[in-house]
Amino acid sequence: MLDQNLIQNLHHWELDNYYFKKFHYRTAFSQFFVKHLNFHSELKGHEGCVNCLEWNQAGTILASGSDDLRIILWDPFKQKQLQKIDTKHRGNIFGVKFLPGTNDAFMASAAADRDIYVYDVNKNQTINEIHSHLNRVKRIETAQDSPFLFWSCAEDGFVLQHDIRCKPSEASSVLLSFSSTELGDIKNSEAKCLAINQARSEYMAVGLSDPFARIYDRRMIDLRPIRPRNSQSGSTTEINKKNLFEYKLLEFIDPSTVPLTYYVPGHLPKRIDEYRRRMKTLSITFLSFNSNGTELLANLGGEQLYLFNLCDESSSPVKYDTYKTLFDKSDLIEVLPASKSSSSETIPDTDSQKTNNKKKYKLSPKAEALKLKANASFEEQNYVEAIDYYNQAIILAENSPILYGNRAATLMKRNWDGDVYSAMRDCYKALMFDKTHLKSHFRLAKCLNDLKWHQEAKECLNFFCKRFPDYAKSQACENLVKDIEKALKSSKNKGDSVDDEHENSDTEWTTMSESESEISDISNKKPKLNGNESDSNESLSANNDKILKNIYYQKKSRAVDFNSRYCGHCNVATDIKEANFIGDNFIAAGSDDGSFFIWDKKTSNIVKVLRGDESIVNCVQPHPYSCYIATSGIDSEIRLWSPNFDEALTDEEDRVVNDVKSAVLNNQVKMNSHPFEYLFLNLTQNANWNTEEGGGHQNVECRPS
Repeated sequence: MLDQNLIQNLHHWELDNYYFKKFHYRTAFSQFFVKHLNFHSELKGHEGCVNCLEWNQAGTILASGSDDLRIILWDPFKQKQLQKIDTKHRGNIFGVKFLPGTNDAFMASAAADRDIYVYDVNKNQTINEIHSHLNRVKRIETAQDSPFLFWSCAEDGFVLQHDIRCKPSEASSVLLSFSSTELGDIKNSEAKCLAINQARSEYMAVGLSDPFARIYDRRMIDLRPIRPRNSQSGSTTEINKKNLFEYKLLEFIDPSTVPLTYYVPGHLPKRIDEYRRRMKTLSITFLSFNSNGTELLANLGGEQLYLFNLCDESSSPVKYDTYKTLFDKSDLIEVLPASKSSSSETIPDTDSQKTNNKKKYKLSPKAEALKLKANASFEEQNYVEAIDYYNQAIILAENSPILYGNRAATLMKRNWDGDVYSAMRDCYKALMFDKTHLKSHFRLAKCLNDLKWHQEAKECLNFFCKRFPDYAKSQACENLVKDIEKALKSSKNKGDSVDDEHENSDTEWTTMSESESEISDISNKKPKLNGNESDSNESLSANNDKILKNIYYQKKSRAVDFNSRYCGHCNVATDIKEANFIGDNFIAAGSDDGSFFIWDKKTSNIVKVLRGDESIVNCVQPHPYSCYIATSGIDSEIRLWSPNFDEALTDEEDRVVNDVKSAVLNNQVKMNSHPFEYLFLNLTQNANWNTEEGGGHQNVECRPS
């Protein structure tokens, strides 16, 4: 039965037109409605994979683009076509957008044929053709406060800005160019996705074929001209021209300014080469901002789904020396034995310590019940369920070191991609609340070693042994010491220095000591070029470039770490897989298993899994105001989802995945399979579909390049 608050909201909505938007944020995607989401209807009309969906701002029209080279405008509530546009595209359509400020009269589309077309929907004709990109155009984006402007990104490494008020030959300009930069770590990078912060449209997020999400401030970046590729010159203006960075600052901006912020899960930067050796691609397939522009969601191909808090740029990844930020000399002195005979006094009295901790961190009855359930699931080795319970308990008791420590142990046992790093973060939090939490300190050292940060693990374990000398003699501690020493020795035998262990060869990482003086030099002593001495000019210019590069890489080394992580889906087969905010409290993403997942944003637990496609779900687009979701993928049908309270559903209508545990475990196997093994798994699955249902798509046409 609906609660009283919901009934009151519905009452106010009917009386007050301006209450509509407030009602959407509060209730449209409430837990009550989301838990009852199920299949509503299908939109049939395409003859190929449907790669992109877009609602108009009013939520009355749904646009779709497909491999059949057509765009269809739908009235989704009546399940009928409003208009079909036969485009001029010669490749799969990957992006379609309504242009703001045009009353839905103008649309733009982008495709694998490298071209972008702008249409007058009312006249059903193409009004602008853009032939500036040199490779597949993956995304186009608009800003609601910038009529007639839109942006595109492509696998040629360009992010372009387009103004449809200009004549076609002058409509496009280069905003970012990753293909013509001198930076080794992003040279020849493919631009996979972009997003505009609608709350502050000067901020643009860009995803490349690496795990870093980048947010640029467009106000500081100068636009550069670009010619269509079919112009007389036969190439674009920017193609062969090398620049120091992917952007060009406006003339009045300080040259040492870096107009971007990096966001990355802290465990990934130094593992890029390792992933490549495993033939595993790390690239961001989709980025989206929340409604008020304070959070960024990144769907990371080959890994998990991550949420970043944009209001906390000081949240650096917890990478190295974590224990040093928690303890000082006084902490060490307190537990060091005064003499051999008093060594037992260095270990806190077990009974009194437990009593004090119970009083200080006493859990509420509900949190305690969740902890007991989690502990029971852990004993049964049901780690997926145990983590769900711990997630719920931590929301109720955010300062409990025991809950963080227990969840860390469970994450280490489950050991999915990113679990060890998340466990290390939990150990860090547990020690923040209770510096005497012995298990968290030991697990912290073990996590560092499992992450292959062996020197840091050795230092952390040495510190642990000094704080807890009795426990240093335990078998577990001695085994960890041996493991760390063996790893360090192996590293030295390979000729790698310990400090540079597993360093990403494509990424120029700079430390504070290396660049602090150079940063000071550029801010206080900017090079002055002498026009009469060319050798001096070249020398000063080269030195200036080196200083600027160091500042740039210093910014990258301070990338902001994630706030939350969402696991369970599989994102390997395609590089156009979306993830979006569903209202204010939920997150949804497509998956390679033909389902789309919905998570509780706060707990990161899976709330619902729905079977949206016979092969892969790529697109998940929520309605702007109502609890209504449109999805598409390899199937030619678009499926619509809404709350369904009818218990008498047929098998075809009931698309809820009940065995969520098996689904997420299978997805983790797929994500960590060798590409050829993954292909075999998919072929086997397709064979099963063909046997069971007499159909199924075996050819996926939107594979990552």
